[in-house]
Amino acid sequence: MISWFSSWAKGIILAVVIVTILEMILPEGKNKKYIKIVMGVYIMFSIVSPIISKITNSEISLDISKYENILGSGSTVQASSDLNTVNSQNIENIYLNSIKTNVKEELERKGYECETVNITANINIEKQEAEIYKIDITGVTEKEDDSIKKVNKVIIGEAEDNKETNNTLTTGQINELKEHFSDKYEIEKNKIFINGK
Repeated sequence: MISWFSSWAKGIILAVVIVTILEMILPEGKNKKYIKIVMGVYIMFSIVSPIISKITNSEISLDISKYENILGSGSTVQASSDLNTVNSQNIENIYLNSIKTNVKEELERKGYECETVNITANINIEKQEAEIYKIDITGVTEKEDDSIKKVNKVIIGEAEDNKETNNTLTTGQINELKEHFSDKYEIEKNKIFINGK
């Protein structure tokens, strides 16, 4: 009976040491709490299984080989690689969407609105670097003031097709916006396109 208590205590101590080492090398993150739960279950299994084995006179064991065949030897590496690829893609999308949102907000502050913003960039997640190659902003018009609206000149007998829109941007306004975005995003002015210009 004393030898059984001795082996039971050694099993518990070994489980606690293994869990402690794993906890020290475990990186911080959202998954850490779930891994701690699994480690807690492992310690509980180490404590309870010898008692149940002693009471029932049958051995409790886990046959991991069944699960290895199901998962395959390379599947965890592949899953990890796939997860890294998905994470990298998500980070790129978040980065590009934040730039698009910033461009739209800047235009609104300056009294303009736009339909679409497209960004072409080279993003290196590992080195934490990003280089914007092209900014293409389409449908940029002056924001209409709701309080005061311009009345277009009415000429009797003029066809609808010949009317000019008063909200198109002048070359000076386009150059001013290009200068602003060039300074803000450190990109050459000739790589910024506003309404195709």
